[in-house]
Amino acid sequence: MKIYALVGPSGSGKSHRAPWISKEKNIPYIIDDGLLIHNGTIIAGRSAKREKTKIASVKTAVFTSDDHAFEVSHELKKRNAESLLILGTSDGMVKRIAERI
Repeated sequence: MKIYALVGPSGSGKSHRAPWISKEKNIPYIIDDGLLIHNGTIIAGRSAKREKTKIASVKTAVFTSDDHAFEVSHELKKRNAESLLILGTSDGMVKRIAERI
């Protein structure tokens, strides 16, 4: 699978720009804040934005839960995904997400 990354600080517009970049580069899958998105529809995962604490939010966003990571990884394999755009606030975060899924 080919992995692409969109990295920038929180609030910089990554989630807003991701669908356009995905379409332009023909990348049908996006990982954003713990969610797997396909053509604008959430197909797997849990939203980090729904967590009650900042620590829980970060843990969800980087897939620390084995069940969460497996759910998204399984969906990507089932769909035979060839490319994926991962959104993150640092290169390290994107790398960690890619390793987990």
